[in-house]
Amino acid sequence: MNQVSAVLRRAANGYVHWCPACEEMHILPDSWTFDGNLEKPTFQPSFKHEGGSTPGWCCHYVLTAGVLNFCSDCSHAMAGQSVPLPPIPAEHRDEAFQ
Repeated sequence: MNQVSAVLRRAANGYVHWCPACEEMHILPDSWTFDGNLEKPTFQPSFKHEGGSTPGWCCHYVLTAGVLNFCSDCSHAMAGQSVPLPPIPAEHRDEAFQ
């Protein structure tokens, strides 16, 4: 993986960003439509991450012009909110973005 902007890293199969609601990195697959804007990206369709180690856990959002628009079916506290895509935290950044 290599960091391509303050908010995105490039992975083998997509782009990765920090989710402030889940406090972890999420991957958006290469099969999603991406507008190419590395600073304020738009990906389509929506992204829905479910399960993991917590049964019933769900993070569902649309990323448009650098804003995470969390859907109401999210199981976290940011459900229904819109927040700017935050910079990747220091512990996940490449040296060039420190």
